[in-house]
Amino acid sequence: MQVDQDKTISKIRKDESLPDLVRFPSLEHMREAIEDLRKERAEERAERRLARVRRQEEGSAQ
Repeated sequence: MQVDQDKTISKIRKDESLPDLVRFPSLEHMREAIEDLRKERAEERAERRLARVRRQEEGSAQ
């Protein structure tokens, strides 16, 4: 299915029920959102890694 980009973008921008970030996306906002997501995932990985090390230490101490 082909979509005429110009018409679709102008239709989205005219729809005032959508938030401004949807109507007028910014690459900088997208980059910031991606960075935040990456930080969250890195923190989750670090927490899992620390929990795994603690379990291994508890298992070897017994």
